[in-house]
Amino acid sequence: MLKKFKGLNQFFHLAQNKVNLTFSPFVVTIDKQVLQVMQASDDDIPNLLMLEQKVYSGYMPWDELSFRTELNKKKNTLYLVVYHVSTLIAFIGVRFRSREAHITNIAVAPEFQHQHVGTFLMQLMIERARQNGSECVSLEVRVDNELAQKFYQLLGFEATFIRKNYYQDIATDALNMVLWLKPHQVNKRKKLKF
Repeated sequence: MLKKFKGLNQFFHLAQNKVNLTFSPFVVTIDKQVLQVMQASDDDIPNLLMLEQKVYSGYMPWDELSFRTELNKKKNTLYLVVYHVSTLIAFIGVRFRSREAHITNIAVAPEFQHQHVGTFLMQLMIERARQNGSECVSLEVRVDNELAQKFYQLLGFEATFIRKNYYQDIATDALNMVLWLKPHQVNKRKKLKF
């Protein structure tokens, strides 16, 4: 997850190429659940905050201002929300840079976890990254969140490096993970060993 830290602009500059952020809402059935997928708006912020609080057992990594700021980055950021009936059950955000798509945030309600909703959202954004010509998709995950790391590895992400004290509010390091979309990139990299 993207967190606030000094020097943010050096890491997350606007994409040089114009990216396609148009998104048409649709309905999808996942594990016999009918879900609505749509682009997030400011109206979703109260639901985003409630879901985040539920997912993180009361802790809220992002506040209202963080979500509002991200949702207003219309030139290079896409946030999607997933509703079951009228309840927000998942969301994902991605920021497109010159050659990279960076997953800034993803959450799935505990009662909908392990039902392929997270996988569906990740694959949706990975496909959007391919369509926009991204060379890779990246994200950060807490170093102690082994379950999430395994989930990302199943999608093809590889650990690249550790960002020390990335989650400053909880004094925790982050593991940067990358999924290379262009085959020639895979051979040029060295794998991080733990």
